[in-house]
Amino acid sequence: MPDLRKSGQFVVPGERIGVIEEFIPDSGTYVKDGVIHVRDVGYLLVDSVSRKVYVHPVTRGVCIPRIGSIVVGHVVNIQSAMAFIRIMKIGRRFSSGFFTGVLHVSDIDVKYTKNILDALKVGDLVRAKVISEANRTFHLTTKGENLGVILALCSKCGEILTLKSKRSKKLYCGECGNTETRKIASDYGSGNL
Repeated sequence: MPDLRKSGQFVVPGERIGVIEEFIPDSGTYVKDGVIHVRDVGYLLVDSVSRKVYVHPVTRGVCIPRIGSIVVGHVVNIQSAMAFIRIMKIGRRFSSGFFTGVLHVSDIDVKYTKNILDALKVGDLVRAKVISEANRTFHLTTKGENLGVILALCSKCGEILTLKSKRSKKLYCGECGNTETRKIASDYGSGNL
């Protein structure tokens, strides 16, 4: 078959490597319309006895968000009903690429959030959970005690806001005296990422 690559050849995602009528796809591959494609960067391995093709990855332990992952990122943009968060950490590891998560206003808190700007502002550092990967977009939630803003900046002067009291959940700027609200995590300001 003309599409079949040779065993040991370096391959990249999306390349055609065969058809399901001739080979069984294995790890590092995916099938679309009966054609086997490369999913991971690596080296193609063809087992002619069992008729399997798979890709041996070049890198191990790639860190990308998955459903259920706890991520940390900063808010880069806010629109009327959603915030866009640049994901920097996944669990305890730094991300292996550039990932953006979307946090909808309905996924901010268990209580009703009328205005997204009462819960988040651009520049805030947020801990969230990945709840969906629909349409190749990481949908996030901050519903939960340990999820939410973990570090916030004053929207007037840019200084770091401190927690006035855990009961009121108000943030205070020691520089300009500004008071703001956020959907804060239970460990706000502790430095735990």
